[in-house]
Amino acid sequence: MSAVDDVVICPRCQGENSVDAVFCANPACHKALGEFSFVTEEIAEHSSWLQRLSDRVAAWVGHPHFVSVHVIWFGLWAWINSGEWGSTVVFDAYPYGLLGIILAVEAVLITSMLLISNNRQNDAEAKRDELEYEVNISSYRLLMKLRHELHELHARIERVEQTGPR
Repeated sequence: MSAVDDVVICPRCQGENSVDAVFCANPACHKALGEFSFVTEEIAEHSSWLQRLSDRVAAWVGHPHFVSVHVIWFGLWAWINSGEWGSTVVFDAYPYGLLGIILAVEAVLITSMLLISNNRQNDAEAKRDELEYEVNISSYRLLMKLRHELHELHARIERVEQTGPR
């Protein structure tokens, strides 16, 4: 964060903000302004392709369309393998062993991706907690310093009042 003539430059979008701004004024950015690291960007910068892929898979699996696609897929699978679809050869007769194997492999892969994504989210939360703790400690120290200075100022005022006006 840099300040030039009553302006704070956002480290994310490089937009100008007033000195007393807490968040970037750019609605597309709206990042917190301050002298601390930006956890989301730091995590994104240090993530592997597998972690990014896992986040995408987790987002897709958590979407209602995932269920819809599977319902359609299972319905088509059963219909095609029922033998009622004309000249189509039944490639996986009931109880659909091949479908079961495919779903087992899919379940293993999805579970692994969800665990990778969850671990990454836990790491991000831990970094956010650490940052919040650092900000709280910094604020506490500043508050204690201001409290001490206020007590000193109060003591000076009392001494001046006791000695009387000059």
